[in-house]
Amino acid sequence: MVEGKETLLDRLGIYDNLREPVPSWNRPGVIATVTASMLCISSICVLYRLYIRIFVIRAKGWDDFFVLLYMVSGFVGGIAVCLAPQYGLGRHFIQLELSEVQSYLKVFYVVNASYNISTTLIKMSLLFQYLRVYHSGHMRTACLVMVVVVGLWGSAYSFMAWVPCFPVSGYWNMGTGAKCYAFGSTIAEDFFKTYVSHTAVNTALDMIVFAIPVPLYFRRDTVKRTKLGLAGLLIMGAIVNSLTIWRLATLVEHRAATSPTFDPTWYGPISIILGVLEVNIASICASVPIFWPRLKARLDEIFVTREVTITMNRRSNRFSADANDTIELHRTASEDRENMWKRCPSRTGSESSQSRLAEVAPVEKRTQHYMDDFILDQVDPLRKKGAFVVESEIVSDGLKRQKSKRSSRNKG
Repeated sequence: MVEGKETLLDRLGIYDNLREPVPSWNRPGVIATVTASMLCISSICVLYRLYIRIFVIRAKGWDDFFVLLYMVSGFVGGIAVCLAPQYGLGRHFIQLELSEVQSYLKVFYVVNASYNISTTLIKMSLLFQYLRVYHSGHMRTACLVMVVVVGLWGSAYSFMAWVPCFPVSGYWNMGTGAKCYAFGSTIAEDFFKTYVSHTAVNTALDMIVFAIPVPLYFRRDTVKRTKLGLAGLLIMGAIVNSLTIWRLATLVEHRAATSPTFDPTWYGPISIILGVLEVNIASICASVPIFWPRLKARLDEIFVTREVTITMNRRSNRFSADANDTIELHRTASEDRENMWKRCPSRTGSESSQSRLAEVAPVEKRTQHYMDDFILDQVDPLRKKGAFVVESEIVSDGLKRQKSKRSSRNKG
């Protein structure tokens, strides 16, 4: 007891929980699999977002800077979570050796500190992303106010997480006389209040941040495509908020792993896993709106089927009085050089003409077939398309030879 207050060590072993069944989230395989998979998905989304912003549209901003910082902190925290089971996470704290206790506290120190700063960086990234949309008005003011509030909240709790003791090594070297507070406090009540206050405020701020773009959804001039994007953002935001509320409930249930006995390695895994899911899904939520339009365009080019309709029109030769007037399609100079087409005579003795492709050698025909734009589009839909030129000549006995040349460009 310290000045009449119950310490963490006082609560160690006061209740026998050794016979409790092992929860699924306490198993090392579950902890490592969930953390590694979410970390990979989140990293891919963040990297693709940064690629689009920096190299494709060349419009990087402060929101990209904060999401980049998140990726660094999230990567560090994710690795620490994957390593934690080796040092006792998922087992009973009272059964750990002294060396294992110190190693676990070092790893958990990194996990907790990276989580605190990650929650701040993701919110800052989303808020600066909103500032790109709201250039003036009340919504921009609300975003700026939230930037200040989140910045102050995040800075305070991140400092307490990274510097829980003076010196910091006192966090894992118990009994050295270090002065600890907040996340490093040895007083059970103060320890509990620090974790719960951070999670409670974090939940409230998440709700506000994800609610900011809601009015844009109900505006009459908002197009359907934007509404669908906002709906997806709000759904993912609802998932993140659900996870933070669930995490808060687990902390309250066991009073930050101090009730019914102090056992952080046994009661802590569920809260740690929920924190991992929370920050990673939030980072995906912040990244998807940036790269989705580009990704959708690519997917459309791959999976959309192109349909080609060939029609034949009958056209009368009004300029010739001769019923036997002949209209022919002649090769252009470029076609003569390439020896690609042969002259195709049209029907005579009628008011219409019809052209057909001449037969060519089999090898040459195959070459033409696989060099065709339509075929190439099916084989490689992401290829770079350039300009093409179409030349034609129409010769009539009653008309003067005419030559036309058109240039067009495909836009991929």
